[in-house]
Amino acid sequence: MVAAPKNFDAICFQLRKNLYTQLKSPMKKELNRLSEDIRALILSGEKVKTPSNELLSQVFNLRIKAVKWLSADTHLDINAMLREILVRVEELKSDIRLEVLTENILFALRCNQRVLDSVINNKEFGLNTKDIDFTQLPDITYPQFIAALNYANLGNETVHKLVDWTNASLHIEFVLVAADIIFDEKLKVTDNTIRQLAFMVADAAQEYSALAAELGFLKSNSGNASSTNLSFDNSFIREQKNIADLGLDDFALNFSN
Repeated sequence: MVAAPKNFDAICFQLRKNLYTQLKSPMKKELNRLSEDIRALILSGEKVKTPSNELLSQVFNLRIKAVKWLSADTHLDINAMLREILVRVEELKSDIRLEVLTENILFALRCNQRVLDSVINNKEFGLNTKDIDFTQLPDITYPQFIAALNYANLGNETVHKLVDWTNASLHIEFVLVAADIIFDEKLKVTDNTIRQLAFMVADAAQEYSALAAELGFLKSNSGNASSTNLSFDNSFIREQKNIADLGLDDFALNFSN
């Protein structure tokens, strides 16, 4: 079975920073569009604290395709790639304007890794990434994913927490890509925009961790975690494919508003 990416909040950053030359269309085109839209937002002078649903959808959709693409490489050294990502993120601090923003991004990535490690190491969830073939994950869109959660009989409160948890993760990725664009292109963005990005990623990291604890993904100090009855295996992937085939974009958009 192929290896699975371990830190989902940095996949778009991986594509931009480490793997861009290996990308082929349409994934390269999709990454370019995401970069262009983020660049336009951070240069617009508008508030960046709340990216549009469309922008978050772009991050989500590209993330799904990237997971499948990376998982297809049986020779991929995930741990080496993660170490390289952290080194590349650290490089952002060479721009003094981005020091605080970069520290907040690193904090967010540590939060993400802590949650994923907790899930993987918690036998209660029965998660073994070696048993999941991510290459079979359908190209499900963000609205379809939201619809799938709503149809999973988890209860409204749990569904809303899962949506917010996913959105927090997408916000982390959005800020990471935005910071990378500012650094690489030496964009003349305002100090206020950089502060907004720093606050956004810090808030997203805290919400991500808090919701993970509430959902039972993150062990408490007592070492206990309560399951949300989600199944992290190939059956969940099959359910996602069924939702994708149903075409529930309109329903999900209404649900998420």
